[in-house]
Order: sequence, then C-alpha cells, then structure tokens
Amino acid sequence: MTARHWTSGAVVRAVAVLVTSGVVGAALPQAAGATQPDPGAGSGVQWGADQARPVGPPGDLAPQPGTATAPQARGSSGSTLRAAAASPSWVLKGSGWGHGLGMSQYGAWEMAKDGYKADEILGHYYTGTTYDAVPDNMWVNVNIVNGAATASATSSVLASGGGGFTLTLGGRTMTATKPSTVAFSVSGSVVSASCSTCTPTSLSGPQAVLNWDKAPYAGDRTLIRIGGAQYRDGTLIVTPKTASTMNVVNQVVVHDEYLDYIAESPWSWSPEALKAQAAAARGYVLAKYQKLGGKVQSSCNCHVVDTIYDQVYGGYSTVLGTSSDPTQQQRYWQNWKNAVRATGTATTGYVARYNDQIIQALFSSSSGGRTENNEDVWGGTPLPYLRGVADPWSLRPSNPLRAWTQTVTGSALASRFGLPDVVRLDLRDRTVNGGVHTATATSSSGATRTISGDSMRAISATPGGAVNSTMIRHLTARLSGSDRYASAAAVAGRVPTSATAVVIAGGDTTLSDASVSGPLATTVGGPLLLTQQTKLPAATVTELNRRGSAVKTAYIVGGAGVVGASVESQLKARGLTVVRLGGRDRYQTSALVAQTIKAKRGTVPSVVVAGGLGLADALGASGPAAALKEPILLTPAKAMSAYTRQGLAATGAKTARVVGGTSVVGDQVVADLKAAGVTTVDRLAGANRYETSGAVAAFYRPKMPTTSEVVLTSGADGSLVDSLVAGTTQRLIALTQKGSLVEAAAQTLQSTPALGTVTAVGGAGVLSESTLRAAANS
Repeated sequence: MTARHWTSGAVVRAVAVLVTSGVVGAALPQAAGATQPDPGAGSGVQWGADQARPVGPPGDLAPQPGTATAPQARGSSGSTLRAAAASPSWVLKGSGWGHGLGMSQYGAWEMAKDGYKADEILGHYYTGTTYDAVPDNMWVNVNIVNGAATASATSSVLASGGGGFTLTLGGRTMTATKPSTVAFSVSGSVVSASCSTCTPTSLSGPQAVLNWDKAPYAGDRTLIRIGGAQYRDGTLIVTPKTASTMNVVNQVVVHDEYLDYIAESPWSWSPEALKAQAAAARGYVLAKYQKLGGKVQSSCNCHVVDTIYDQVYGGYSTVLGTSSDPTQQQRYWQNWKNAVRATGTATTGYVARYNDQIIQALFSSSSGGRTENNEDVWGGTPLPYLRGVADPWSLRPSNPLRAWTQTVTGSALASRFGLPDVVRLDLRDRTVNGGVHTATATSSSGATRTISGDSMRAISATPGGAVNSTMIRHLTARLSGSDRYASAAAVAGRVPTSATAVVIAGGDTTLSDASVSGPLATTVGGPLLLTQQTKLPAATVTELNRRGSAVKTAYIVGGAGVVGASVESQLKARGLTVVRLGGRDRYQTSALVAQTIKAKRGTVPSVVVAGGLGLADALGASGPAAALKEPILLTPAKAMSAYTRQGLAATGAKTARVVGGTSVVGDQVVADLKAAGVTTVDRLAGANRYETSGAVAAFYRPKMPTTSEVVLTSGADGSLVDSLVAGTTQRLIALTQKGSLVEAAAQTLQSTPALGTVTAVGGAGVLSESTLRAAANS
C-alpha cells in the first residue's frame, strides 16, 4: 500500500520482498558511514561520524587502516625521489567530511529538525527511491578481529546467573560456569583454545564456536569481551586466516542483533534522522549480503567488517559508552532501537529501493553543501539514485565541520603525487556538484602528476589525520563600495582607527602620482583614501569622520593639478597637519615620496622601479612594496630622469626590482641604476600585465610577512584605481580580467601554499562573482 509521496520521487510502500532478489549498484564499493565529531550525548562512543572514511572503492575486504596504498598517479614523467626538505606546508580550506555520496548524516539530522520524515530524507538523498519494508531476519557474519596472531574472549556478568559460556571446537565442548577467559591461537589450519577455569581446559580443531546465554543459560545475562569491545548478542566464530593468524566474527541476526549496535549517527539525534540512518544501514548490509549471494568473503569469513570500511558495529560497548549517566545512554539506545524497529514487526525493516531493488545506501557525515554523483567520485556507471543534490542542511551550525582548515605537510603532499616536491597545486577540475574531480601537482623540476579528488582524502593532514573532503575551496571576501572612493574607504577599514595619519591621493583619471602611495601609507601607518580634484568625496569624508580625532596628519600625494588646493583647505579645516608631496611631474613626485619613506624608516635597502607609463605594472607591485615598505620610483622608459636619480640617491638603496618588460623600463634604465650604485637589479616581467603581476608575486612570495591572503583585482585600464587601493592591503596582488580568471592569476593562487583567503578589491562591475568563484576553486 502507498502511504506517502516525496516530491523527488520517493514513495513509501510496505512490500514484502525476498532478500535473494537483485540489488542495484552491486559493484559499488563498501564505504558507507559518516565522519564527524558527536555533538550529542557525550557518551564517549566513537561513532562512525567520528572517523575518517576510507578512500576509493575497496575490494571484498577493505584494507585495514594504515595499509592502503596511493592510487597510480598519472602525468608527465617525473622523479619519485623523496620530497625536498624545505618543501612548505599547504593550507586547505573546505567543508564537509567524507566521500559525499548518498545521504549526508548531518544533513539528515537537520532535515529531521525541519520536520521531514525518514522517507522524505531518504528520498531526497537517494533520488527516485522508495521507502519499503523488506525481510531482514537472516544471519550475517561481522568480522570483529582480522588477522590477529592471538585473541582472548572474556565473559562477565550482565545479570544474575550470567558469566558462563560454551565453546565447541574439534567436535568437543568446553564449558565455563562463571566469568572466564578463553585464549585463542592458530597454527596451520588448527585453532587452539585454552581456559584455566573451564572444563576441559583446552581444545583444538578447525573452527571454534563460542555461545553464551543459550540454553541452559538463556536470557541476556552475559557479556563477552574480545578485540576491545563487548557483545551481548551473537555467536563468536574463530577460524584461521593464515597459518599463524585468525579471523573472529560475530554471527548475528540483521534485524536486531546487528542493527541494534550500529554506531553511525549518534543515538541522541532526532527520531526521524535515526529512522533514516537505520534504513540506510539496513539497506547497506542487505545489499552487500545479496551481492555475495549470502556467502561469506573468504578473506575475513564475513559479510561485513565492524569498522568504517563497511559501517561501524560497536557491540554492547556502544550501549555502555563512557557516559557519567548510563541511564541516559540507555534512553538513547532505546531511541535507536525504536528507529530500527520502525516497521513494528520482528522480521522486516525499512530500506531505500530503486525499481524494487535494494540500493547500496552509501552515506557520509556531511557533504559541504551538495552531494556528489557516484561516477564523479569513484568512476563507473552513473547510478540513478546516487545523483548530486543540494544539501544546505549540512552547512548549519550543528555540523562542526561545515567549514574547516587543515594543514598538509609538503612531504605528505609530494608523496601522494609521487613527486619530489610540490610548488603548484591545481584544483580547478571540479565535479558538476563542486568537489575536486582531479588534482594536478607540479614539482620544482616541472614534472606534473594528476590524481583523483577522492584520492586527495588519503593525504595526511592536521587536524583530523587525513583531508576531510573534496569540497576544498579558498575563502573569499570582497572590499568594495558604490564607486572607487567608497572602495578605497572599504579597504581603509582594515587599518586600525588608532592610526594618526592618512594618505590622500587623486582618484580621478590621473593615477600616476597615486601609484606610489601604497608604501607611504604603510610607512606612516595609515590608510590610503582617494579624492576628487576639487573636493573630498562623501565616502572619504565618512571614513575620516569614523576615524575622528585620532588622525593628526594628512599626506597629499600629487600636485595641485591632481589634488587641488580646495582639498588641502578641507583637510586643514578638520584640524589636520597637511604635508603635500607633489613635484613637477610624476617622477619628481615619486622621488619625494621615496625621500619621505627614507626619512621615516631610516634605511631603505630596496626600491621598486616602474615605468611612469606602465601603471598596471606599478600597481601590481604595490602590495608587496607596501608590505616591505619599499618605495616605488617611476622612470621614463628609455632612461632614468634626473628626479628618479635624486630619489634613488636619497634612499641609498643598493637593490632594485624593475617591474615590467623592456618596452616599459628599458635596458638603459637598468644600466643607469647600476651606474648609480645599485648592485643588484631583478627584472620582474611577463608577456603582459597579468604575467608581470604573476612574476612579481612569485618573486615576493618568500619575502612577504604573510601569504595567507592574496588580493585579486582587475587589470583593465578603466579599473586600475582599484589596484591602486589594493596595494595598501600589503598582500600579494593577482591582476585578472573582469569576467575570467587568467592563467597567470590562477598560477599565483595555486603556487601560494599558505593561501586561505582570496579577497577581491572592487565591485562586481570590476571583478565578477564568477571570477571570484573560479579563484576560490582554483
């Protein structure tokens, strides 16, 4: 019968089906559970949501933690030598935890809070599925000890009359009538058991079967501890794995003895979220059971393992927890058992099905805003029920990893890619839902390697042990206003209001004088504000008012033709001391600014030399120059002017960074610099302004006080004023086009290991939102 419909296609039907029927997506990997800290009961249980999920589709028995090998990297030939000793650490920012396929557990929890029912939650995350009752009363083997040389099972009393057990081995039976410990070992194909308080005290044979609370010890009276966990229900079976190691499984009924102890979503969560989790967990194990045809996997003597490599089965230890209030933990367990028994029968339970077949219900902790298509994560044939869907619920405050920052050592990153080091990390290849599809790393030798996005989750990172998810992206910010003056005021907002000085530069069409203002603003410890030629604009006045009486001095950069006498009068009327640094031309003005910086700093080891007609180059260098308080001297292209020589002499600098190609700053200028006593000249240039900006960033990156933020701004002629004020952020600057992220800007971002935030300067009319998103996903 049909009970309710969900708009994405899920239909609730109570239908009896044979578990031997087909299973959709049987070739899917067995990686189901979630990964997040438990915000619930504080029980001390290590939920599946508390652990990192395995990477990639494992085989019949997934490799145990620490044994997985990196996937084959592809790309140009390159050395697999050890990583370079000086390889820097890389900062990754992102959202979510896990593979991102199927149900998001934190999303399900929040959907339940919003009033969605279990079938609606499942219908959202598993496209086109139905919520059906199916038989679930078959036995499954759960591997709880894998490949151990020895193991011991210890009984204890749970209720009066408990503590005993029987062990069948080699056609004989060992009996314990009180709490006892039986030790197991393997030699060849023989399992040996010894117990000093049992009768007899030792047995051997091919397979040991341990029962408790069976006749004559019926009832839940006994707990068995083995492999670090305790079990109330089931039958333990010990078999050889190799000639010297063993497997131990707990044979349990799916309906209750298995599902009652699934420790994925915290049991303190909302009832409908728990019902959805129970149905997903049931569907997962039944789908795998069907895929195996009911037979066990020979490598583990099991249908499933008890860890995140399938789904977390915690045994009675989950019920006991470490809570200071065991009664509370029992209440939470009852919540979970109610969800497991939602059908109200002893032999059936709900699952998600597609076209009447049980799906392998993959789930992870949280998706980072959208789930993924299966083929985009693990390849293979697209499955109709594993389509990426919007998951805004995962981004709510209840999810502790809705946003995260992790640090990956350079050696760990290089090792994953099979490179000696990594100098560039390109994450632009994205899935349709926004995750990293493939990642490409470049070494200092130029060799490249490409791995899948999911493989990135295996890279060691802190905190957390491994990269949390493929939803990796830089944070973004925008500093802008209604016009260039308001944008400058927005940038000025980053300078403390305690600053006692401001720098005022012309914001009209003539920007050459103002192009040298960034290092001056940093030197005097104040913001850079723009003005019209005849009056202070409203945005500038508002910012000055906000700063109040703390401001004592205003430095005007440029002559009266750029910043008129009326502006100077307005500043004086505010009680400010006005210092005008304006020369006969742009070259003398830059020299006067350089002399002032020298007077304030005392020593100026280095200067930036830029073409007086190549403003894009000068402005692109203004961020690093401001950070390092290096004066920017402007020069004619063919040879240094007398004013430039005077400014250089006044600074006493012995090192010069020439910004721009020979058409902007000619070779004669370089010769003039050397003739003037400059001993080191570095030319920073590219084929165009964007590549020159990239060359500047590459040169200054190791010299910058911080590279956690890169400023992105337009290189278009009409928007250079935004680059002007961007310089006062004291950050690396990447110039790009309004509607696209140019390759040079992408390389700057991808070659900055500590980068966490990309900040756009200027409004969307200067730098589009799509360009900023591309930068975030670079």
